[in-house]
Amino acid sequence: MHIFIDESGIHKRSDRSSFVAVYVGVRDETAVSRGIQDIERRLGISDFHWADFGSRRGWSIRRQFIIKVSKLKFSFKYRIVDNPIDPVKELYDSMATLITEIDVEKVYIDGKKPKWYESQIKRSLRCRGLSVKSIKTVDDRSCPMIRLADALAWLVRSYHNKSTGTASELYRHISGRCKATIRLAADGQDAR
Repeated sequence: MHIFIDESGIHKRSDRSSFVAVYVGVRDETAVSRGIQDIERRLGISDFHWADFGSRRGWSIRRQFIIKVSKLKFSFKYRIVDNPIDPVKELYDSMATLITEIDVEKVYIDGKKPKWYESQIKRSLRCRGLSVKSIKTVDDRSCPMIRLADALAWLVRSYHNKSTGTASELYRHISGRCKATIRLAADGQDAR
């Protein structure tokens, strides 16, 4: 299994904040990546990034992307923390909670992350008995699966923070793919 990790909201310091760690798991990375690229081509965009589509037309693109990718063969897990006090610790705890499989071959993370981000994931994997050599940082422009993880992280955070009708609709549409959901309050207590 290959795992692709992204997050949303880890850098937000003001207002109500939610940190979402998402991992997408696939058995056939090539087929899913080609599917994502085909969807992007049909939508007339080069690379899908949730943040790039914020206008009314943007929600139309987001909706089409999520609905179309939901037909591809992948699963995902996420952990959301409201008002995280220590983002570094939350990232470590998220990976320790989410990565439960023993047949993980590779873990890919977005290459634009700070060094502490990668080190927390490596630390978490070591504690789970997985090789840190299996981690690879990739540029989201060259990795469709990271773009999918980005879209899911933003969707989950949008749904939990300020659920518009569209975010709720898309979350319900894709949530059947979700294998695990963990929601924590600011004090670290389970808030299910």
